[in-house]
Amino acid sequence: MNRSFFSYLDEWSDITDITFRDRPRLGPLDKASHRIMRGPGRLSFADREMIAAYVSGLNACSFCYGSHEAVAAEFGVESHLLEELVDNLDQAAISENNRVLLRYVQKLTLSPSKMSRKDAEAVYEMGWTEEDLHLVVLITSLFNFYNRLLDGHGVKGNGAIYQMGGKHLSRKGYKVPWFIGAIKNIIFKAKRKQLKTKTN
Repeated sequence: MNRSFFSYLDEWSDITDITFRDRPRLGPLDKASHRIMRGPGRLSFADREMIAAYVSGLNACSFCYGSHEAVAAEFGVESHLLEELVDNLDQAAISENNRVLLRYVQKLTLSPSKMSRKDAEAVYEMGWTEEDLHLVVLITSLFNFYNRLLDGHGVKGNGAIYQMGGKHLSRKGYKVPWFIGAIKNIIFKAKRKQLKTKTN
C-alpha cells in the first residue's frame, strides 16, 4: 500500500525519487550537499553525519534519521550514541567540545528564532572557530530542509533502504552524475529489485 502523498512515490521510494524528478530545481542541492558533508573543514565526516542524524532525530524524520544513522555507523558512530543524544544531550557520552556544538544544533533546529550571540560565544569559548560554526549551521540547515522534504512527501523508508543509502553515501558521498536524467529509470528498477531481494 502506498502511504506516501504523491502518486509517483511508493514504499520503496527514497530521496532520489524526489530529487531526480525535479533536476532543474533540486539538482544543485547535490553539489551543495557534497561540499558541506564531504568538503574541507575541521569537523570529521563522522561528526558531520552525527549532526545530520541528530537533527533528523530531533525532527523525528524517520527516513533521514534511519539513513544518516546508517551513514554515521559506516564512519564508526555507534547507533546507541545517537539515541542517547536525541534522548538526553546533556547525559550522552560525548566530549564537551562536541556537546556545545550539538547544543547549538539543537536550539537552531527546535527554536531558531531564539538564537543569540551568547549561543555562538559558548561555541567559541570551547575553541571552535567561526568557520567551524559556519559549517555546523550549514549542516543543520541542510538537514532541516531535507527532513521537511521527505516528510512533506510522505516518504518514510525502511531498514533495507537506510542500509543501502548508508553504504552509498559513506563510499560515494553526495555527488550525482550529470547524466542521471538519462539513466534514472534504470537505476530505480535496479534499486527496487535489490531492495525487494533483501526484504524477502
